[in-house]
Amino acid sequence: MPVVANTLKTFDQVGKKEDVEDIIYDISPTDTVFLSSIGTSTAKATLHQWLQDSLATPAANALVEGADAGAASTVTQEVKTANTQIFGKVVQVSGTAESVEAYGRSSDLALAIAKAGKECKRDIEFAMVGNGQAGTAGNGSTARQLTSAQNQISSATTNTAGSNRALSEALVLDVMQKVFVEGGNPTQMQVTPSHASVVAGFATASGRQRDFGTGTTVVSAVDILVTPFGTISVVPSRQQQANSALIIDPEYWSRAVLRPMTTTVLAKTGDSDKRQLLTELTLVCENDKASGKIDALTA
Repeated sequence: MPVVANTLKTFDQVGKKEDVEDIIYDISPTDTVFLSSIGTSTAKATLHQWLQDSLATPAANALVEGADAGAASTVTQEVKTANTQIFGKVVQVSGTAESVEAYGRSSDLALAIAKAGKECKRDIEFAMVGNGQAGTAGNGSTARQLTSAQNQISSATTNTAGSNRALSEALVLDVMQKVFVEGGNPTQMQVTPSHASVVAGFATASGRQRDFGTGTTVVSAVDILVTPFGTISVVPSRQQQANSALIIDPEYWSRAVLRPMTTTVLAKTGDSDKRQLLTELTLVCENDKASGKIDALTA
């Protein structure tokens, strides 16, 4: 139908109100599966140290009747160390920006502080499992760094290779066996999202059938792996280093905190408000043979 002449249409309107939803949508992941699964302890210096012990290797043990006691065979403890790392974020908002009304938040400063806290948490997870950092004591111009989980696990419980290869069930069983022989009982396998898809294929790789009953849901996931050396849950990690899989016992890991997360009001130097979020901590592997890892994996 033709439009009646002189009809006011929205295309010609002036002074229309904006239609903006009063909410901010953000799907950035904030889960930190490694950090959330381990315990917390206290650090009292930038170089944090702890002791690791073990029993002597089992051996034939038969004494001749009446023989002298002989020499002692004491196994000494091993000192382990890790440096603390400072994590920080700075946010700054002008006085005007804090005063004007805005959609989805009542305060840009409060929003920025909340976001910075979540970002710091993700940065800590990245340092622990995503960056493969070897750790350093630092100096006047170089920041201290904690030692990542990958670099704290013993070579005795590691499966590695000269070139990258695909994750396989055989590799998982090999590391589970190595940890079991050393006395460990891991409960989790933390893997990248792509490796989680590989693990999902373990169930049918050798002709085994899934337990789905007669439902109409297609199941393509493996949440639990039952092995001869223990049962582990499969946990996808968004921050995990691409070429490694961690088989861990969270009870033997902790974050040692030297300075808990604090928000400090920084000096006002103009028409703005400035805040610094800061924490200092390190990663502690309480026994490096209680967990294992698979290195040199294709992404």
